[in-house]
Amino acid sequence: MATSVHVTVPMFEKGRSFVMAGALVKAYEGHRFVYLHLLCQGLECIGKALLLAHDYEKYEPKLKSDFGHGLEYLIAEVDKSRGSAFFSQEAHRELKALDSYYKRHMLRYGDPSDFKKESAQLKADSLHRELVESLDSLNTKLVVTGDA
Repeated sequence: MATSVHVTVPMFEKGRSFVMAGALVKAYEGHRFVYLHLLCQGLECIGKALLLAHDYEKYEPKLKSDFGHGLEYLIAEVDKSRGSAFFSQEAHRELKALDSYYKRHMLRYGDPSDFKKESAQLKADSLHRELVESLDSLNTKLVVTGDA
């Protein structure tokens, strides 16, 4: 149990910090892909923390090999473990569009896709809003998990 808390809580805290850093990049009109990358990185850490909090023994060995950086697959598993959708359909559509960019590191590094029309269409307004709105309840859930 102690090991699970020592991994789960920091995983969540780092994810939350990535999301907050992304919000600052966006607020100060930094590079849009850096904002999107930080948001996705935060979501990856938060999603993995949720799976670890749900069943550490089941999910810990699968985090790198099964989930990697695939956000759509990760959130589908979070939904399954929760028994309900974590995001609205609109946020899920945004996630789906971002997933291929994120898992191939196209948001993180310079890439020819930076100049493609479809890249300019990427957005995360609903995804970002819903993720931030969930943080209060997730903070409480993971503090309870940490104290258990």
